[in-house]
Amino acid sequence: MKKILFLIPAMMLLGCSKKNTTVADQTPPQPEVVKMVEPIGSRPLGTILKATAFKMTGDYSNNVAITLNEDGTLAYYPAPSDITENSRPVELEDGWWLNRQGLSPNSVFTRYTFEEYENLSSVPTQEELKAAIIPGARVSDWKRLSYPAGEAMKYLPQIKEELK
Repeated sequence: MKKILFLIPAMMLLGCSKKNTTVADQTPPQPEVVKMVEPIGSRPLGTILKATAFKMTGDYSNNVAITLNEDGTLAYYPAPSDITENSRPVELEDGWWLNRQGLSPNSVFTRYTFEEYENLSSVPTQEELKAAIIPGARVSDWKRLSYPAGEAMKYLPQIKEELK
């Protein structure tokens, strides 16, 4: 009985083999040749966010910033949970600060300190945020740096040199 069970799979394999095959028909398939070319006008696959530095019209380094569109509407404002100790800008020199809050040239500063804002239970309304803008408190100069934003703290001496 055991011999029969062994022969059944062997007979099935033989039954599936191709008949009338000659040696000439059994040449292995040739590999397809693929020529690599550089696409013209292709886009990069990704980008690395570069660190930025800014100057401001006064010392608002402890104030939460928001960003306005050209028409005065809000373009960016953080949730209280977005604000941490790592959101505070880092003083560089000659009035330059390392941007760690996502400011842009259109950013303005609010009366909210980082500590006050971080402890809010909900995001202020757009009207409350606009009312909290300190008159004249804005980013006055802004520069994209050579270093990745996520690694900027490692390169503070080099960043200071870059800003001279």
